[in-house]
Amino acid sequence: MSYSEKFKLQDDLLNLEESERITFNKIDEESLLKSFDNDVNKGKLGATVSFIGSVRSYSKNRQVKGMDYEAYSGMAEVKIKEIENTVKEKWDIKKIKIIHRLGKLSIGDKSIMILVSTPHSKDAFEACQFILERIKNEVPIWKKEIFSDGTSKWVDGNSIS
Repeated sequence: MSYSEKFKLQDDLLNLEESERITFNKIDEESLLKSFDNDVNKGKLGATVSFIGSVRSYSKNRQVKGMDYEAYSGMAEVKIKEIENTVKEKWDIKKIKIIHRLGKLSIGDKSIMILVSTPHSKDAFEACQFILERIKNEVPIWKKEIFSDGTSKWVDGNSIS
């Protein structure tokens, strides 16, 4: 039984159909960017920084053919929301969207998208970097590399500090 299956039994915090931050669906970056463009065109946003993480074909000198992302989805949703709230306290965030994909992903598939809008570019860049680091260190999402030779390995996580 995988981590996702084990945690799904306990995961009464969230129905993934209602999740805003965790999904098994393809990330539609064009649609998400357009949702921010409306506010940019109205002059409400000064800077929008976007980050898109994709599955790459290599890792530590090995060929990768895909990734499998699993999570304790309810807790992941809660932790990402907490990160959003922290970011809003530290920077003048006007709009924010974070979405992480779960499941089996192929080379080039998008695994995460972060969009941050602020009045000034420096804040948007700093906030986006902060969000990515916090997600890597605090959100219960695990990834398994699937290698071209048919073997797989869970990626070592970062310690929570």
